[in-house]
Amino acid sequence: MFIKDFTLISKDDTPIAGGKGASLGEMTRAGIPVPTGFVVLANAFEHFLEETDLSVEIDSILHTVDQKEIHTVENASERIQGLILDATMPKDIAQETQQKFRELDAEFVAVRSSATAEDSSTAAWAGQLESFLNTTKENLLKNVQRCWASLFTPRAIFYRFEKGLHDHKISVAVVVQKMVASESSGIAFSVHPVTEDYNQLIIEAGWGLGEAIVSGQITPNSYVVEKEPRRIIDKNIAEQTRGLFRASLPAQAGQGGNEWRDVPKEQGEAQVLSDAEILQLTELILKIEQHYNFPVDVEWAREDGKFYIVQSRPITTLSTPVQASKSVVTMLSKIYSREKTLFYFSMWNDSDRMGWKSFLGHDVNCNLFIVPPPGQKGSVWYVQEEFSTIDKKLKEKLKTDPAIVARLVATLEANWEKIEPYLTDKKNIQSSEEFDSYYKSLVVWWSAMNTAFGIPDMEDVGAATRETFLSWRVQSERYTEKMNKLMVSFFQEHFPELRELYFCVTPREVIKLASGYDEKLVATIKERKDGCIMLNEQIYPLRRLRDILAEHHISLEEVTVDKADIIKGSPAYKGKVVGRVAKILSFADMKKLQAGNILVTEMTNPDYVPIMKLAGAIVTDEGGATCHAAIASREFQVPCIVGTQIATKVLKDGDLVEVDADRGVVRIIEANH
Repeated sequence: MFIKDFTLISKDDTPIAGGKGASLGEMTRAGIPVPTGFVVLANAFEHFLEETDLSVEIDSILHTVDQKEIHTVENASERIQGLILDATMPKDIAQETQQKFRELDAEFVAVRSSATAEDSSTAAWAGQLESFLNTTKENLLKNVQRCWASLFTPRAIFYRFEKGLHDHKISVAVVVQKMVASESSGIAFSVHPVTEDYNQLIIEAGWGLGEAIVSGQITPNSYVVEKEPRRIIDKNIAEQTRGLFRASLPAQAGQGGNEWRDVPKEQGEAQVLSDAEILQLTELILKIEQHYNFPVDVEWAREDGKFYIVQSRPITTLSTPVQASKSVVTMLSKIYSREKTLFYFSMWNDSDRMGWKSFLGHDVNCNLFIVPPPGQKGSVWYVQEEFSTIDKKLKEKLKTDPAIVARLVATLEANWEKIEPYLTDKKNIQSSEEFDSYYKSLVVWWSAMNTAFGIPDMEDVGAATRETFLSWRVQSERYTEKMNKLMVSFFQEHFPELRELYFCVTPREVIKLASGYDEKLVATIKERKDGCIMLNEQIYPLRRLRDILAEHHISLEEVTVDKADIIKGSPAYKGKVVGRVAKILSFADMKKLQAGNILVTEMTNPDYVPIMKLAGAIVTDEGGATCHAAIASREFQVPCIVGTQIATKVLKDGDLVEVDADRGVVRIIEANH
């Protein structure tokens, strides 16, 4: 027997069904919505090799490979794939496969390679093998044979040697699965792959087939969901101008396949999944994670409003999780005085408190205590230790630079008058409205401090702790987004005249501008409208500039991005590297990349694997946190920034650049003229 239905396969069947096949069978049996299908087992490929007498010849060719010499990999691949594709498929395999296809009652199927060494805890093949979507009965057998041959593509051979699997027996099964006519699709990680926050998952979504996201050919919508409490904490809606869809059937050949189509502007600018759908998909992802009891990388598709899971595998690139107290989630905590049990959390988290000592000359014990409200065990009251001292010293610091912060001082004084009555040793608050008023004032006060001074420096708290915290701080957009909102609220309320500097853009856009554009855009904007704009020396991904530039009658083509010194994208794997740029726009360009070069490209695909390992860092125009470049960079531990939109347009071969993948920033140190 060469074929098994998904319903007869479990996670223990990787040796015969490969990683994909075993996972799809396991999920089917667990009640996960998986499109129906079957697996052409690995023994079919082995039978094929025996019947065609190819085993010995293939082994002989593989022994000529030196993975450090790319041409030996390419030569071996060309010879082996030619042998497999030119051979005739044995009749017994062909007949059983065709019969099972008829039973599936599907016009279109996805045909996917499933290596028997795939998706293990030590080696994720990350797209090394081939998949053929929208396959029909006319090309079913040929695509099965192509999947067998994909075990010997240059990238797969290189990966096999790189992972030390060249002496292991590796076979390949083939998954045949009913094709979902995807309205939208994407990828999800049950643990955030960049921040490695185990309480967050990330979903990436695009219109059409998910292959466009996997390959990095589009930059998808990105949604970050917090597991406990269950809520959406971040959304990045990227404009999508094209998508990959099922091709219209040629009338004569009956061939399937895919084609690129333009996505209507209104649809391309819209959120792909509604908030309700994001949370619905979240529950499905967590169900899979709970079933396997480890973090998973999931590919999903949506048809007629229903979600389907078309693939799931373990995430292999996570480090050991850092355990943290749940107290960091909340700002206010309770004290039950009659029980003499104290639970509290600082108004500032530990990292910020570490810095106050150097700022004020002593440590700060600045905690907000709450006793249960009336009807439970007493009155509600608040204690703020050393608040007066902090306020006094803060004002002294502010006054050292009156030109910048005079108005901040006045604002702090005004807010101090509002909140001081609540900060006596014991002050009853009679209603929730009073508490809300107090709390809002406190937030403004806190916002003012952060606006004036930024984040305080940390004391030396040990290399491991410091590295963990700083990695979180620079990678997590959550903290930044919250502080941006506080800053916007502060300036909007207290400095309305500043809005005139921003051409009446929204406060949210002001913050984006203040943290994102290149200063050299100012001259272009001034030519179109009167006024001025405050910018720093950074440039934000151009896909986010379209709406704002349109307000000033400027097209993207008019923006001289080639003069930018800073390029910004999304971090995919952390690290900071300085090196010379090697711009790779085609397969022929790959030979120019030298070890340590910065690989700059529109997007990567599995053919790039041999040079990705050599690169000092990787920078792409397209892609998100779950695209091939991101996944492979984490596997190879190469710093990576994706989705810059403009890297290949701005950077030239030989430019000396600093890639700061902790912050998602590329800085030109020395241009190659």
